[in-house]
Amino acid sequence: MLLSLVLALTCPANASAQVPPLPQVTSEVVVTATASPAPTTAVGRTMIVLTRADLERLGMASIIDSLRLVAGVDPKARGGQDVQTDFSLRGATFGQSLVLIDGVRLNDSQSGHHNGEIPTPLIGIDRIEVVFGPASAVHGADALGGTLHVVTRTDPHTTGLVTAGEHGLVTAQASVSDGFMPAGWTFSGWGGRSDGFMFDRDFALGGGSARGQVGRTLTIDMRHQRRAFGANGFYGNAPSKEWTDQTLVSARWARSGDSWTSSARVAGRNHGDHFRWDIARPGFAENRHRTNALDASVQLARRVGQRLLVTAGGGAGGDWIASSNLGDRTYARRHGYAEAQWTAGPRVSTQVGVRFDEYSTFGPAWSPSVSVAAWLTPSARVRASMARGFRIPTFTERFYADPAHQASDILLPERGSALDGGIDFVKSGWTFSASPFIRWDQDVIDWVRAVSTDRWRTTNVRDVTTSGLELSASRNVGATLLRLHYSGLRVDAPQLALLSKYVLEYARHSAGFSAATPLGAGVRGALNADYRNRVDGQQYWLIGARLSRTIGKFDAFIEGSNLLDQSYREVASVPMPGRWLSVGVRIF
Repeated sequence: MLLSLVLALTCPANASAQVPPLPQVTSEVVVTATASPAPTTAVGRTMIVLTRADLERLGMASIIDSLRLVAGVDPKARGGQDVQTDFSLRGATFGQSLVLIDGVRLNDSQSGHHNGEIPTPLIGIDRIEVVFGPASAVHGADALGGTLHVVTRTDPHTTGLVTAGEHGLVTAQASVSDGFMPAGWTFSGWGGRSDGFMFDRDFALGGGSARGQVGRTLTIDMRHQRRAFGANGFYGNAPSKEWTDQTLVSARWARSGDSWTSSARVAGRNHGDHFRWDIARPGFAENRHRTNALDASVQLARRVGQRLLVTAGGGAGGDWIASSNLGDRTYARRHGYAEAQWTAGPRVSTQVGVRFDEYSTFGPAWSPSVSVAAWLTPSARVRASMARGFRIPTFTERFYADPAHQASDILLPERGSALDGGIDFVKSGWTFSASPFIRWDQDVIDWVRAVSTDRWRTTNVRDVTTSGLELSASRNVGATLLRLHYSGLRVDAPQLALLSKYVLEYARHSAGFSAATPLGAGVRGALNADYRNRVDGQQYWLIGARLSRTIGKFDAFIEGSNLLDQSYREVASVPMPGRWLSVGVRIF
């Protein structure tokens, strides 16, 4: 069937017939969906690219808020300003999504709750690439539901942002490249604090980064951030407090020739987590964790003729932890992979890949993937993919214990397979997309208990089937930007006489509408509406808006979130902020 489609699209009935020009929805080259960069029009996976320009026009305040614009992404925040947020992609649990920044993994071996600690300010990003479905054939462990990749800016720029608002909120961000800085380098800094919208929900955070080139082939990246926040009810019925810090250092060497491209990367990540169960009882269930991850990899890519690009690579690394609760643990890992990108004429692109991973603790895993994208007409493109992925349990899932939790050290890795399809249609300035999918996960890890008075315990309790449909439409004409999306989700899991903490907590229906347009007299307006219908019975609209006006090199604005003052929770037992107003100035 697939071969017949390829032949039909690449071999016209009349050999002399001219193939009509195909539209370029965007000339963007993405680096997340395949081992070697590929144009978005050639990718057969379902993916969304959020550009910096669009996020600025829509008045996004944070990376987490930006992801609410994407059908199929369910950010599960425990507060504003990206304090701590879990990601759910297509109903997957928070540990089943992979987070990257400039190609470097951020997933933490201690706990997936730290994966959203993205060390960059929003004004320092170039784009966010969201790729749905298992991506272990490209990235290895954790990418079952999908992959979030934050790509930072390298273009010459100087920009800053200062915001002040209710609940003692003050934030500042800055990013600069070139100008009076060393050529080819980008420096960013950010910080913020708030008294909190309720008891024990205050926070303070900040960090800095430096990324640039040494010579023509070497890129150095250094990042550090710290967070302190009240964690009232985050992991149990207690007024907790948490402090985290993260240091990320990487070096990438790359060289390109006429046919060959070679690269090598070394990356190290150090993360600290200090958690106090009850701020009134220092020392009681108080834990300190320090994790480290080290990765080294090489990659070779060769173009064969005009239609085939072959990529192969491999690497090794390890993760280790020193913890007052989890003990001192370590494991080593290694991997190898190969991928072929084949362009069958101007209409069809195919990617086929496979990766082998081996862990000293969990053994081997094979992850194959195949995808195809084909233009049926100059306005319509179809795509399809099949992939398999896996996730290894975190140290917390294997060894953690406190008054409300007891982990198990005999957990197996989770494994999953998925089918993904879709059609993209471009007409009169509009882009429409529809993406059905189904995913089968085995040995899914969950925290469960029989009754509410028991401790939560980890186990490979479920085989889960998740299916759904994502719809999106966008129009970007002149100074006006419109975006709409809908996602319907069904999660089928065995009916067990157990309470579930994470697997069965998802949004059955979600929808959104965003618009940005000039309002006259130099004023611009942006409106963002986000609807969630959760399986626990919650239904709510989150409405945010911004009004701004540019005066010289300054952009002054007033903005508000949750303008309807909705009472809601994205994580069970963790109330979210009500209406929150702020003002600010952006310098550019």
